[in-house]
Amino acid sequence: MKEKSLAPYIHPQIKILEEELHNKQVQLNFLMRITQAINANMSQRDLFEMYAQFLHQDLGVNRLAMLFKEPLGWKCHKVIDYEPKEIEQLANILVRKYKDFSRLGELSPELLKPFELVIPVFHKDDPLAYILVGKINQTEDAYDRFKFMISITNVVAVAIENKRLFNRHVEQEAYKKELELAQRVQKMLIPSEFPELPAVELSTIYRPHSDIGGDYFDYFILEDGNLIICLADVSGKGIPAAILMANFQATMRSAVKIYHQLDDLVQHINTNLVGITKSERIVTFFILKFDPVKREIRYVNAGHNPPIYINGHSTELLKKGCPILGAIEHLDNIDVGTIEIGDSESLFVLYTDGLTDLRDIHGAYFDEEKLIQFSEKHKRVSAGDFNKQLLEAMEKFKGQRAYPDDIAVVTCKIKARSE
Repeated sequence: MKEKSLAPYIHPQIKILEEELHNKQVQLNFLMRITQAINANMSQRDLFEMYAQFLHQDLGVNRLAMLFKEPLGWKCHKVIDYEPKEIEQLANILVRKYKDFSRLGELSPELLKPFELVIPVFHKDDPLAYILVGKINQTEDAYDRFKFMISITNVVAVAIENKRLFNRHVEQEAYKKELELAQRVQKMLIPSEFPELPAVELSTIYRPHSDIGGDYFDYFILEDGNLIICLADVSGKGIPAAILMANFQATMRSAVKIYHQLDDLVQHINTNLVGITKSERIVTFFILKFDPVKREIRYVNAGHNPPIYINGHSTELLKKGCPILGAIEHLDNIDVGTIEIGDSESLFVLYTDGLTDLRDIHGAYFDEEKLIQFSEKHKRVSAGDFNKQLLEAMEKFKGQRAYPDDIAVVTCKIKARSE
């Protein structure tokens, strides 16, 4: 008896196995290529393109939308046969409803109707990406393709997230180096110690709110023996404020050598500031000039917190001057204040608004009145001891609360004239 051939029965199985083997080979090849691309630090855009091309050409996906979470919100990076619109609304629907791989149907929200599948990618509980797939070529190995699609989507999405985190780390390291440089520059700009003068004691407190402060103080001893003390509060924080402060100091140091009258000096500084910032940044400023021979103080307050002046039993706030600097190109009227100190001991307390912005646990402020009371109580101690006790009072007042702003204090004590 002649045996029947098994070829008609074996051939279809072989064909199916060959197709499966081919599909696995295609998937393996892509996995190797995408891994090599990730290791080679391929750009995010090129990874998107490679991934989309594979889904379209090798897995038969004819409609595609890829939503990735960016620092400023969700963005649709790659689409095929789809017009991206209402991305934020679409992303909100996906984040709210889909935590796992899901098929979409007639009951899906309207914005998802063009698609058949949604593939979410999460890192812990945070969504990284959503891949929307539609119009898929139907074949017998559809389920296998779906599984691989999910796997490769996670590989690509996590790689892109890692790339983003790495880039953020690089940016943070670069910023850290810039910050360290700015800190070193700022330390060079702000005096760390004051000279010993026969008639004057000087002491400072400086507490930047962040790593770099926008407060500035300085002193200058002129050729005629006069002493200039200045204090400024630059608008803004961080590196931009530090850069402006550095420029402000450079302007001050050149101006004090040229302009002998305070109103001319302040006018020059204001004009220079407006030229640099185009009135986009402002500076509150106080400058004091002491003539040790005449025992005379001349000052200008440009929109700054009024310094406290105590002479004997008299307390005065130094308010004369002009508006803040940097707002308008020309200051029409600069009122220069004059104080005849006489022979008695005098105390000047210059400070920025970070001091009076301090709050205690009940929300009360370390306001001007409290500072005046403290100054009158401690007016007899040296400038150094005054600031030491003021700093202790500040720390006790605020408790565990952080400093709300930069704080700079310059305490100037003019000794009584010796007989």
